[in-house]
Amino acid sequence: MILRTLVTVIRVGSFSAAGRELGYTASAVSQQMSGLERQAGIRLFERQARRVVPTEAALYLQERSHRLLDLATQIDADIERLAAGQAGRIRIGSFDSAGRPIMSQALARFLIRRREVEISLDEGEPHELFPRVETGDLDVALGFRYDNVPTSWPPDIHLTGLLMDQLHLIVHPGHRLASKEQVDLTELRHERWITNREDTAASRCLITLAAEAGFEPNIAFRSNSFETVRGFVAQGLGVSLIPELARRTRDDTVALSISVELPSRQIVAATRRVDDNPLTGAFLSAIRHVTKAVSGA
Repeated sequence: MILRTLVTVIRVGSFSAAGRELGYTASAVSQQMSGLERQAGIRLFERQARRVVPTEAALYLQERSHRLLDLATQIDADIERLAAGQAGRIRIGSFDSAGRPIMSQALARFLIRRREVEISLDEGEPHELFPRVETGDLDVALGFRYDNVPTSWPPDIHLTGLLMDQLHLIVHPGHRLASKEQVDLTELRHERWITNREDTAASRCLITLAAEAGFEPNIAFRSNSFETVRGFVAQGLGVSLIPELARRTRDDTVALSISVELPSRQIVAATRRVDDNPLTGAFLSAIRHVTKAVSGA
């Protein structure tokens, strides 16, 4: 920046000394100052044999330049911090049952050395969040896919596998099957079921599983909050199929031992294939650390 050269020349008193400090030749410094004089149409220095003496015009510019140079220094520092993933903004998407066991811990770890980073967090289903990653509205989104539910995602996102989340068929502790050593799914054909919204993978997973057992589940209640679903089961209002992450915080239901292997859901992180936010990689690193601990790996 030419103003930085001007201020340095005034401070050290010569073109050669300014050049040594700034990494230029004395000739290059002289040319910069001559160019500035031509552009402004004023003389900035009285050139003497061994030194230069600033004019009043040069001293005026020096005084006015300090705030701009301070701002430029701050911008340079900000650019370095942005490039190092220590500042900026990251937009994250997640789903309800990841909030406490994964997202809260990952954010706390991510922010240890990034207190000035601005974070926005939206919740939704993968089919709602992943397209927003593709368009750049979100930088990263946590989601899932169920073993028995075919899924297709936007072509320009990359999925990072994080955790296999086992499903459980839960009932009220006083349920007629709660103490049975092993249960066949057909024994639940007349139960009332509690599951997520119709447009969710969790709901389709239940319907597919029941169809394989030869019945259509009688869905009495729907909620996209597994906390609500589990609360309904705990009150004896029905039975449900929920993931392990959603039942870790309380032990107020009973998981049945089913005679067939229940499907799992895989927790994944979606990012753009070409991502220019240096914070994305740092956040993924925090997420991997937390999910590895959660899985016990």
